[in-house]
Amino acid sequence: MSAALCPYCREALHTPETTTIFCTSCGTPHHADCYEENGGCTVFGCQAAPADEPKLSVLESEVLHVAAPPPLVNGEPGGTAPPHRTPPPPPPLPRTTHLGEGWKPPRYQTGNTPFGTETPRPQEQLGSPARSEPQTYLDDSSVTAKSRTTFIVLGVLLGPLGAHNFFAGYRNKAFTQLLITVLTLGLASPMTWVWAVIDVCTVERDSSGVAFVS
Repeated sequence: MSAALCPYCREALHTPETTTIFCTSCGTPHHADCYEENGGCTVFGCQAAPADEPKLSVLESEVLHVAAPPPLVNGEPGGTAPPHRTPPPPPPLPRTTHLGEGWKPPRYQTGNTPFGTETPRPQEQLGSPARSEPQTYLDDSSVTAKSRTTFIVLGVLLGPLGAHNFFAGYRNKAFTQLLITVLTLGLASPMTWVWAVIDVCTVERDSSGVAFVS
């Protein structure tokens, strides 16, 4: 069976070198010097145990008013702190072109550029309206107009052969009507004749765009 231990120093009791004392409240044995050093019983909750030490409270104002340590000068405390220096602002970037009154954009010139070879542009003032190419219109007076009466007569009499379209210059339509009539040995002539009558009633200009004359 193991010997009893002192609850304070965790060493054996009842030795010739030590004096044992018992707590007056709970009866727990202690070394006499341990009991005196602790100021009472070391058992938690014992009435003979010493009172808890008061907690230290620090106000916020006391923390803020704590003096800062002096700055170091050459590695030793003392002296004054060097003033805070703000770095100067960077210098402004150089401007390649000053835009003042009366400035106009440069005109394009032929030459090699970083993006390739530029092509010359017309030397016109910027903002002017674009020039359009003149349009050529067909003047009816410079071309001989064809007779509408002849066109109608050929369509009514020789419409299955495409004679009226040959007269007006519509060669593709004329060859189509002629081939239909010839290849069918005249059996499809009523169809081509109706086609010719429709042409006579609807066509008012020849293939060149010149209007028929009466």
